[in-house]
Amino acid sequence: MMTTKITNAALLLTALIGVAGCGGGHDAAAVANGPDVTVEAAVSVAEAGPVQSRFEVTGSAEPWRKVAPGTKLMGRIAEVPVREGDRVRKGQLLARLDARDLNAAVEQARAALAMAEASHENARVHHERLVDLHSRGSVTDKNLEDGTAGARVAKAGVEQARANLSAAEVMLDYAVIRSPVAGWITSRSVEAGNMATPGAPMFVVEDLSRIKVTMQVPEGDVVGITAGDPVEVRIDVLDLDLEAVVDRVVPTGDPASRTYQVQVVVDNGSGEIKSGMFVRTKFQGESRDALLVPASAVVNRGQLTGIFAVAENGMARLRWVRTGRLDANAGSIEILSGLSEGERYVPEPPARLVDGARVQER
Repeated sequence: MMTTKITNAALLLTALIGVAGCGGGHDAAAVANGPDVTVEAAVSVAEAGPVQSRFEVTGSAEPWRKVAPGTKLMGRIAEVPVREGDRVRKGQLLARLDARDLNAAVEQARAALAMAEASHENARVHHERLVDLHSRGSVTDKNLEDGTAGARVAKAGVEQARANLSAAEVMLDYAVIRSPVAGWITSRSVEAGNMATPGAPMFVVEDLSRIKVTMQVPEGDVVGITAGDPVEVRIDVLDLDLEAVVDRVVPTGDPASRTYQVQVVVDNGSGEIKSGMFVRTKFQGESRDALLVPASAVVNRGQLTGIFAVAENGMARLRWVRTGRLDANAGSIEILSGLSEGERYVPEPPARLVDGARVQER
């Protein structure tokens, strides 16, 4: 009798343990399968395809030409009719030196030329007379030779006088400083009454009819960029988007930064773009295959980035991924790792979607 009671108690204990074990198995399955949540959402298939890579490099607007005119003379500055900010034409007067001594030198050279021309005319007539007399035997060969030499010396005197006059006029021209290009006066370092220093810049004139943007492009992106390529230019301060072209690519890079100098040219006929403005330049890179998903598919959890991948049974799992370039215009982002071609994912995760939930496709 006692044995029977013990056996029954053991069977009851075994049954209770079995029930508890079944309950524990159900809880483990619930943990493995995720929360019992069903969310309605669209599901897409990840596809790879050719894309035109784009990258952005920044730089500053520079004038197409920048010149610093001065003079070769030392003298007192008599006139400065322009100021910073003035727009000037090519050849417009910028400054004038006191040139009274140079004007006198020019007049002296002109008088010397007139005297030389008169002497030459006299020598020429005398030579013609000697030729006529020599043909009739009235003068000797020596007389004719002397007359010929005299005419040649007089002619050389005229050429020398003309050269002296030309040199004097050139020196006088140095006393007038004109703009070598059309543009804007951005610097003026002289005033009327100052003494001009030979070779020292007196002004800075910037030609802004076109703008140069010089940038340092990483070696991984410079491959494929050639002169004449079209690019997009963005000037934030003006809220301005423009088309531009690559003017040149310097073939020698900086060994420290591994970058190459690329220069872009932008038309600026209106003069709206000012020198020194911040410029963003967008380049078209080489075509390549990439896995792109809508930017809305990416979710952020602190420093981590993920995508809800959907299994065949409809369960959504938050998959951590590594992203590449974002194309703001197309609204897409490149997935470098964490999601493979052919896998299903949620392009626009609803707020209720959590890891382990089931997705009911729309």
